[in-house]
This record gives sequence, structure tokens and C-alpha cells, in this order.
Amino acid sequence: MLFNNDVRLALAAPTQSLTGYFYKNARAHELLFVHEGDGTLQTVFGKLPFSKGDHVIIPKGTVYQIQFNTGDNRLLVLESVYPFRFPNRYLNREGQLLEHAPFYERDIKTPQLDEHFTKKGEFLIKVKRGDLIFPYVYETHPFDAVGWDGHLYPYTFSIYDFEPLTGRIHQPPPVHQTFETPAFVTCAFVPRLYDYHPEAIPAPYHHSNLDSDEVLYYIDGDFMSRNDIGRGQITLHPMGLPHGPHPGAVERSIGKERTNEYALMLDTFQPLKLTREAVELENKDYYKSWLE
Repeated sequence: MLFNNDVRLALAAPTQSLTGYFYKNARAHELLFVHEGDGTLQTVFGKLPFSKGDHVIIPKGTVYQIQFNTGDNRLLVLESVYPFRFPNRYLNREGQLLEHAPFYERDIKTPQLDEHFTKKGEFLIKVKRGDLIFPYVYETHPFDAVGWDGHLYPYTFSIYDFEPLTGRIHQPPPVHQTFETPAFVTCAFVPRLYDYHPEAIPAPYHHSNLDSDEVLYYIDGDFMSRNDIGRGQITLHPMGLPHGPHPGAVERSIGKERTNEYALMLDTFQPLKLTREAVELENKDYYKSWLE
């Protein structure tokens, strides 16, 4: 849907598991956000179950297969030339998550290596590099390993384990941050208390993002600053263009105690381009939705 030299955003609705071959992204690290569905990511590191709401982080160069439990799946896929890191302000000097971070080490699920693959034969691996796919054949099973060590491995983190940071007045978007790279950040909007100063207006103020393009993927619930936004929709607010709550959203937010929304945000520090598929799917009247 959207891309620049640092990151690509795609949508997928797989109806069957990845069988018959294996896959490796040789250029980009991947984040698969599971909007619907569940299954298992199988790699040389072992089996990694995933379910609705999970961020599945796959380091580049990881050979994998995905087994879905049903045919009803929906994924948001981010490909990044940079690794996905937790924000530095969440970490101490030793790399551990601090107590003020909105999630904890126990929220991170890692693979379990409990099955051995010793078969020999021909194992097709489709290797992606840039926009090309190269076929590569192993003589031994690509998951043939007795163990692994180190700090580079796939893992999952659920948006439902993200604990929101709130305040008496409107909190800026960095309080929602989940991952960061030199080129972009991601955020998780989850149900939370509204601002609780007696004169606070919970709806966010109008603003211009001068340093980033802002992408929102709407997961579930009622997004309080938007009108007529549904599950699975994507909005792009380019850097420098003022935007804010839809007409009536400010008034609706006054006096409310909490919001019930789930969304994933991507802020890129270089402009994003639209693919032809995105242009074909675009709601041409979206910009008019700010008219009274």
C-alpha cells in the first residue's frame, strides 16, 4: 500500500498455510501484525505460536514457514531495512525494560525448539531480495538444529499486553510507542482513560507533523477523533498538512471518561509513496470528511 526506501506497508488475507516451500527475506526485517487469525511461525529457532493482536517480529535472514489454524486471517505487514527496537527511553543501560515502560519482558514470547528436523532431500527456499524472488534449494531441512543462542530471534508481543500511559491533560503520541528505528516508529492505541483534568478536552488538538508522515491502521473499537472509520481502514496524513479531530469529535469527547479503541500507527521520517493498489482502493472523498 505504502512505501519509501526504508519501510514498506502491505496487507494480506491468507486463506491457507505456507506449504511446499520456505521463505526468507534477505533485505528487510518484518513485523507481521495479526489483525485476525492465529497459527504458528516455524523457524530454525523453533515454534512460535501467534494469535490475534500479536506483533510477530521476524529478523531478516530468518527462513520460515507459517501454519494458520483457519482460513480466516488478516495481516498488516511492515518490511524495514532497520531492525525493530524497543525505544531507548524504555531501557536501562543493560538493555532491560524499565518499570515505567508500557510493557514488560514477560509480555515477550520466544520460540520453543522442541522438534528436530533431520530429513534430507530437496527443500525449496524462496529468497526475497528487493523486488525479486530467488529460488534456492537446500539438501538438508532448513530447521535442522539442536539449539540456538544469542539475542537475535523472532518473537511476539501482543497489543493486548500494552499498558497505556495516561495523564491529566492530552499526552503526545510517543506515550503510545512500541518500536523504533532510525527511519520510523510504531505506536499502539489501546483502550485507556481519557485526560482527567476537570477542564481537559480529550480529543487531540489540530496539528501538523513536520517531521513525519502519519499512518493509522484501525483495528477495532470506536476511534474517538474520527467519524465513520471502520476496522481495517488505513489513513495517511502527510507531513506538513494540518489535521485533527473530525467535526463533532471534540464536543463528543468532553465529559467522557475512557476510550475503547485499538489502532496501530506508523510514523515515517521520510515521505511515503502510494502504490497503484492503494490508489485504486482510496476513498477519494476522505479529505471532505472535515467539512461541516
